[in-house]
Amino acid sequence: MIDKDSPLESGLVALGGERVLFSVSRSKKRKRTIAFKMERDGGLRVLAPASVSLGAVTKILQKRAAWIARERADRRKAAPAHEYTDGAAFSYLGHSCALRITQGDHAPRSCRLAPHVLHIHVPDETLSQENLREEVRLEILLWVKKRARVKLKRRLDLWAGRLGVRYKKLAVTAPEHRWGSCSADNVIRLNWKLMLAPLPILDYVAAHELCHVRHKNHSPRFWNFLAQAMPDYKTRRKYLRSIERKLMI
Repeated sequence: MIDKDSPLESGLVALGGERVLFSVSRSKKRKRTIAFKMERDGGLRVLAPASVSLGAVTKILQKRAAWIARERADRRKAAPAHEYTDGAAFSYLGHSCALRITQGDHAPRSCRLAPHVLHIHVPDETLSQENLREEVRLEILLWVKKRARVKLKRRLDLWAGRLGVRYKKLAVTAPEHRWGSCSADNVIRLNWKLMLAPLPILDYVAAHELCHVRHKNHSPRFWNFLAQAMPDYKTRRKYLRSIERKLMI
């Protein structure tokens, strides 16, 4: 399916003492109105006209702070529980890492990966336990999204070479119900949440969308083309369906 929205632009806004990550998807077809969509993981997506600036969006979000707080609270209740405490487990590319959380103004805010450990440092030592967990979650979210742009591009290029196809460009997106897409002009869109899945699953989605460069539908020729490069694609697809609800931060 074709996603006609422009690539997402992200920002942070302080609402009620909490930093909230939001993404803006602009469309030339949207003339005046701005719409808001709360994702299952508590992230906020803004649908805006092409002419609206990031600063203008931020001001509007500040005016809607009460609504956003209620919606985020509802999503947290409905979403699977995640632990963002020291020693908790976190899955990155299918590998389990232990979270190591430190606080103090001796170092800037950071998130870095070491063998089997994900280190997160939060400068503010006065945060409540709930706010600290949210800060840790946000740091991990920003870190994963940043790494996604590099990692997804590498895997896409690898499979493009194996399949012998050329795509126009990669857009890293965050739709709630889609792992990837290939547009009519061969723009590949991949969901950054694939970074939480094992590498064979990421590769399956990348290869699947690249096959659409040659075959724009799911005809037998499409599946045969995919099977030639990835004979076990059915197993990978089935496994993705079994874990997709868990791939969230």
